Formats: sequence, C-alpha cells, structure tokens
Amino acid sequence: MNPNEAALQEFRETIPIFEVLADERRQQIMIELTQHAQGLTVGELTKIMQISQPAVSHQLKTLKDHHFVSVERQGTRNYYRVTFDGPLTKVEHLIHTLREDLKLKPYLH
Repeated sequence: MNPNEAALQEFRETIPIFEVLADERRQQIMIELTQHAQGLTVGELTKIMQISQPAVSHQLKTLKDHHFVSVERQGTRNYYRVTFDGPLTKVEHLIHTLREDLKLKPYLH
C-alpha cells in the first residue's frame, strides 16, 4: 500500500469519530462527563442538559458504540464515564501518518 492509500484508509477510519464529535449534544454530554469523574446516570444528564431521557439515551448509545464513553452498572443504575482513548489513538495515528507523509515532501514545508 502506497503512502497515499494508507492516509486515505486512515481518513476513512476516522471519519466516524469526527461525525460523532460534530454533534453539539454529544459535545455537551462529553463535557459534562469530564466534569464528573464518578460518572453520571441518564437521569442526571437529563436534568443537567434539560432534554428528554430518550434523547440523552440515544446520544449516549452513539458515544458508547464509538468508544467515547463506557457504562458501569452499580446496583440498579448505569453510570456513564468518558473513555475516549481508543478514538483519540486513531486520530493521533492519522496525524502521525500525515506528518510522516509531509516529511517525504519537503517542498510543502
């Protein structure tokens, strides 16, 4: 695979990450979760964000499916926490690939 194909493949793999981060409600949820290390329940997020429980649940599912949050069951409650190391690693790898490609093209500096 040539460097251009590798970079294009990495872009394809990171597009879903950027799509997840593009939504303002998901951004707000991520910000709230980073401010509560112990995690938050759907009910707590619903009160904080003043949107419906189904809307919060939908956004949390998207975040969970893309590995931005994890869920831990404690008794009868589910606590959501930020865990975005996986997606960030993919983005960092894309950046690394692009930087390496740029090194091969000194005329772009």
